Amino acid sequence: MIKNVDMKQSKVLSSHPFPLSSPQEKRRFERAEVQRVRAEKERDRQNRIAEERQRKEDEEAKKKNDDEAKKKKVLSNMGANFGGFLQKAEHRGREKRLTGREIKKKTLAERRPTLEIDTLREDALKQRAQEMWNWIYTLDLHAGVG
Repeated sequence: MIKNVDMKQSKVLSSHPFPLSSPQEKRRFERAEVQRVRAEKERDRQNRIAEERQRKEDEEAKKKNDDEAKKKKVLSNMGANFGGFLQKAEHRGREKRLTGREIKKKTLAERRPTLEIDTLREDALKQRAQEMWNWIYTLDLHAGVG
């Protein structure tokens, strides 16, 4: 390898536009040439690495797309009953996870009965108030507050 570099350097030195007079100038010129060659090799290596990485990413993306297409084809061929499951699975994937506070708010909203007292007469309104009181009382009993 050293002989190979020396031969290249001798060719480079002979092709230099002006004669090098001192040994320091020769060494400086040789070092600059070696650094230039190393930098060029490093650039080539970096380019090869980038091309390889891009090729792998492209292959992975293609494989993922193919897998998704096969999966959808298989699921669509399974029948009409399974289609509902597929829609539910896709819907589940899009939902965000609820925090504890949001879950509590949602369940309380589902449990809470609507008032609908605008059209009630006095006796029906009293009965509705009694029903609401009983409902609250049973909730307190289940919660352990009462």
